[in-house]
Amino acid sequence: MQMVRNIVILLIVLPLFVVFFMPKKELYFLLEKRLSAQNITISGEVLQENLLGLTVEHPTFYLGGASIATAKEISLWSILFYTEANFYDLQIARGLPTELKVNVLHATHSVLSPLEVYLTSKSSLGAVEGEIRLKKRMIHLNIAKDGTIGTFAKFLKKSKKGWVYESGF
Repeated sequence: MQMVRNIVILLIVLPLFVVFFMPKKELYFLLEKRLSAQNITISGEVLQENLLGLTVEHPTFYLGGASIATAKEISLWSILFYTEANFYDLQIARGLPTELKVNVLHATHSVLSPLEVYLTSKSSLGAVEGEIRLKKRMIHLNIAKDGTIGTFAKFLKKSKKGWVYESGF
């Protein structure tokens, strides 16, 4: 009975130990390295580690040397089988005709559906829900009718519930 109790305690404590002592900053730098292979650079950020995740403050995203987005804060956290990223006050293509302001973007990934990343957002377009299909290399977004579409109309298809955006990557 004592051995069973020790095994159960080990099965509970070991995953917690891995999550709490995971090298979060090093994983973030690995992500930056992988993005740089796609010509995407993140700079100007301040990193703060916490118990379950990492907070990235004031990052600027560059594509091929040109600034494409800024954010007030990105909150990243993972508990082995579930990962979540929250982007706050994200501004995409600032100063361009297709500027997009995103109040909050919530992205989740789970081992239960390893080939999909689920997205929800509140932006200047309105409420957005969708997913990124990793195997098909597709992004699908459903945009509610409550926002201002403006210059984005040429990229969207009309649907019964609002607008739809689909693209490959």
